Amino acid sequence: MAPLSLITAKPCPFALPENRTALVVIDMQKDFLLKNGYGYLQCPSEQVFEQVSSVIEPTAKAIAAARKLGLHVIHTREGHVSDLSDLPPTKRIRQATANPDRHKLVIGADGPMGRLLVRGSDGHDIVDEVKPLKDEPVLDKPGKGSFYNTDFHQMLVSRGITHLLLAGVTTECCVATTFREANDHGFETCVLVDCTGGFDNTIVSATMDLFCAYDGLLGYCCTSKPLLELAATVSAIQPSANEGVFDISIASLRTAYRTSNLTPATVVEYIYEQIAKPESALVFSKIIDKEVALKTLPEPAIVADVADMPYFYGIPFTVSENFDIENSKLIKDLLASGAILVGSTKIESTGAGVIGVTIAEISSEYSAEYIAGGYSYGPALAIAKGLGSFSLALDTDGTARIPAAFSGVVGYNVSKGLLTSDKITKFCPSVDTVAIIATTVPDARAVFAELRGQDLTDPYSVPDRAIPIKSIDFRGPRDGGFRFAVPDDLSLLSPDYRTAFTACVEKARSLGGTLVEIDWSAVTKASKLLGPLLDVERMAFRTAFESSDPAVAKIQQAISASAAEVSTLKVFQDIDTLRALKAELYLKFEGATGIDVIITPTAPYHPTFAELEANPVGVNADLSIFTKLTNAFEMCAVTLKANEYGPLKLPFGVMLSAPMGMDGRMLDIAEVLA
Repeated sequence: MAPLSLITAKPCPFALPENRTALVVIDMQKDFLLKNGYGYLQCPSEQVFEQVSSVIEPTAKAIAAARKLGLHVIHTREGHVSDLSDLPPTKRIRQATANPDRHKLVIGADGPMGRLLVRGSDGHDIVDEVKPLKDEPVLDKPGKGSFYNTDFHQMLVSRGITHLLLAGVTTECCVATTFREANDHGFETCVLVDCTGGFDNTIVSATMDLFCAYDGLLGYCCTSKPLLELAATVSAIQPSANEGVFDISIASLRTAYRTSNLTPATVVEYIYEQIAKPESALVFSKIIDKEVALKTLPEPAIVADVADMPYFYGIPFTVSENFDIENSKLIKDLLASGAILVGSTKIESTGAGVIGVTIAEISSEYSAEYIAGGYSYGPALAIAKGLGSFSLALDTDGTARIPAAFSGVVGYNVSKGLLTSDKITKFCPSVDTVAIIATTVPDARAVFAELRGQDLTDPYSVPDRAIPIKSIDFRGPRDGGFRFAVPDDLSLLSPDYRTAFTACVEKARSLGGTLVEIDWSAVTKASKLLGPLLDVERMAFRTAFESSDPAVAKIQQAISASAAEVSTLKVFQDIDTLRALKAELYLKFEGATGIDVIITPTAPYHPTFAELEANPVGVNADLSIFTKLTNAFEMCAVTLKANEYGPLKLPFGVMLSAPMGMDGRMLDIAEVLA
């Protein structure tokens, strides 16, 4: 699709970059737009209220246009929890104190549509004309601005959004506040002036003038007319017959369900045909009965019905067997969003290292001579074999990313605590992190965006307000540039890996990257400390007896011996030292001269079964040389197929790492490099 823009926007055309633009529909609630709501009770003027509610029709048209153009659509609602603990006294009583005759009912009081501006009340809900679709996010906010005391920034950057169109009410209050906040956060923002209104024409007019004043000091403004005109040029896609061959990536299935006669039943039938093959069945520890998998999923009567289905409607997925299928919140959320759980995949049950297993039947998808790698080998192989659109796994020190790299798929280690890890059996709880295995970076990103959020029942879950916020670069990595560092010691790389990595670095440079040299001493010191600490933790939380796999058993013995040499005093001393080293490394990401990501090979080489058998302990230590620090330093990381090498066309996986909470920026760069 050719680049889109609103050419009549002021002070100049406003770009609508593909996949990076969202229409944010602000507070189109009954409490603000209908009689007897909170707004009407504060300003009981028929004329004024007709003026405010008149924005419903143009806003509905703008939403329809945004959906047709494939823009993200996000809705907000202002309101408070039932005990009003998030409501400052200033907001509740200031107007009533200043003019008690006019403001007899305050927030939280009982009104004709329930308690005023309280979540769960009828008045808090969005009016029917602009109801969100089931796959459109709804942000509940306690303040005027959408960014205050919410995860709105993370909601946007997790989806790669850089440009915002604003609509909704009221112009002078919540729209203007969100507009200013968005400017401070680095988003390009344009207000659709005919899709917003307020209670005082003079103030509304002055506010609209401010939106694009001083040559765009704060942003842009425009009518919705050019948006509607752009949508009119997009032909409605007519349902087509499916030929029986389809791509099971999330993005492709979502499109196919809307534009063809493809149904989840057809997809599931195909998946189970693949699972029935002997080489596929070996990947699973439990296969969900096909009829059970489909039982709770609504099957639309016609293709058009799919337009309002949950985000993961009909998307098949797997999880590693250390997830509690019945009680995991992540799985429950996915099922509630229409995803289809196919089964749980095998792992190396002791969690002893990153080699996986040495069972000949469990090999690389590319060659029987090479290992699959990592204790989370099952999730990676399931995606490589096309047995699901994505898989959830656990990563300790590369145990999910390494098999993903060896399988030629994407392995995304989410910043620790941004996805709940509750009801997952862990091997090293202090560093274990949920990983998403998928075929593409956008698919992995979509899973993260839909599942992210604090879980108060999980002691490792990170509160939204603890996630660092940095202003975004609306230009994106390719046009705005990015800065990266590479390891100073690549001596372990095989010749093929060295060649492939050199090509990857050159590619990064050609796509907007600047290579920056940094002091690696913090990484070097941390590497020496981390191995023994992980060995101690693995022994403390071991869940299995000695493995029957001879290579894994030797690694277990090495872990046990290493842990026995570490005193209790040294454990705490080394943990404290690691914290200092983490702070030292994080400083290299700060300021104008700081880096955005570290780029490394995922592993130094891809071992054969023969190499592993000859030296299991040494190979295990080698493979995690680049991956183990990301978890210990609470960093996010993503590995993706960057190249192929040799006559077998084995995949070479490159890994990007960034500080905790910088997932969005890291994924932006990964999408450019993919």
